[in-house]
Amino acid sequence: MSVGGELAPVLSIVIPAYHASGTIGDCLASLCVQWEPPPFEVIVVDSSPDDATERIARPFTSEVGGRLDLQLIRRLTRTHPGTARNLGVERARASRLLFLDSDCTAHPDLLARAVTALDAGAAAAGAAILLPEHPSVSSRIRHLLEFKESLPGVPERETWQIPSACVAIDRAVFERHGGFPDARASEDWLLNWTMWQAGEKMIFDPRMRVRHATPSGWSALLRYARLLGFASGRARLVGGLPGQWVVRHPWLAVVLPVGRTLRALLWCARYARSQFLFLMLAWPAYLGVAIVWARAFAEGVQPGPKDASAYEAT
Repeated sequence: MSVGGELAPVLSIVIPAYHASGTIGDCLASLCVQWEPPPFEVIVVDSSPDDATERIARPFTSEVGGRLDLQLIRRLTRTHPGTARNLGVERARASRLLFLDSDCTAHPDLLARAVTALDAGAAAAGAAILLPEHPSVSSRIRHLLEFKESLPGVPERETWQIPSACVAIDRAVFERHGGFPDARASEDWLLNWTMWQAGEKMIFDPRMRVRHATPSGWSALLRYARLLGFASGRARLVGGLPGQWVVRHPWLAVVLPVGRTLRALLWCARYARSQFLFLMLAWPAYLGVAIVWARAFAEGVQPGPKDASAYEAT
């Protein structure tokens, strides 16, 4: 008997996957052990160049004796995460959506919490994103660079800054705003800002929790910082996100690394004491990564044919 497969699904979980063979098994296994979940289905959109991810995911499908009501969508060419999520929604049957990255594992009450948040009136609800079990220095810095606003100690609040690593969205709201744009990165910020500007209720709910398998490695971190920086700048150029002063005066990006590092320190001092103590020691490394991020950001806010694929983190 599949988990959530007896009734029409209340929640559709959409997981984009690319080279996810190392994490997709843990991700799907965490969905098999949910506490009193609503009826749900899972849709994995896999655009990997080989079948390794599919081979690990397929045993979870109910059609071969697995525990999940799981659809596997195979793409022959690499698909950006936002576009993959949109394709998953086209196959979804539920009126509630949960987008989950393939390198996240769900806390046992995630699905119940997600539906509760949406039923309480939120148009979108983002989860707290925990570090991996035994993080390296580089993975901790990468996690703070990307997810510090979503650390588990941050209180519930209304915000447009909800990472797509784990976000529940009312399907009608999602479709009303056109879904995710086709962008390599910052596709979540672009959709979020569109919804926020339209007055949708968007919340960070720390009771929703996932653990993110943030990768280690300094070279990979620097490549990823460049990708995030460029995509963040381009999102401000094309999407009108906050920070238009840098769009008008790109040279002001020179102040961003210090500002970003100080903000991270202050944020962690307020909401994540253990991360603050770590950052007090590791701030020179964080500042160095922020410089790499800011240089790419300054290129992103300038019009031109270059896109985020030029900064691809492999």
